[in-house]
Amino acid sequence: MRLEDDPETAFWLDRLTGDAEDFDWDEGNQAKHEKHGVAPTEIEAMLRHPLLFAGRIVEPSHSELRWLMLGATAAGRHLALIFTRRGEKLRPISGRPMRRK
Repeated sequence: MRLEDDPETAFWLDRLTGDAEDFDWDEGNQAKHEKHGVAPTEIEAMLRHPLLFAGRIVEPSHSELRWLMLGATAAGRHLALIFTRRGEKLRPISGRPMRRK
């Protein structure tokens, strides 16, 4: 995966509070996170704690822009989240526990 710096999206993420209204959820993306053992509430909690915005994903390319952020839940579980933006909402694509690589 190749990433690119994106200060505008980093600023936008800083303004989100982690409330359910900040997210664009559907059954498909919730099921994908649950497959990886990550609850939607854990993804929402990531925005309530310090996070590392890694950047915009440029490789592999997708038809819709995607970004990567790393963070932790209130319980201290470290997660990686690939997401896209839908207007002013964050649409989680793939949330999973962080790995060393």
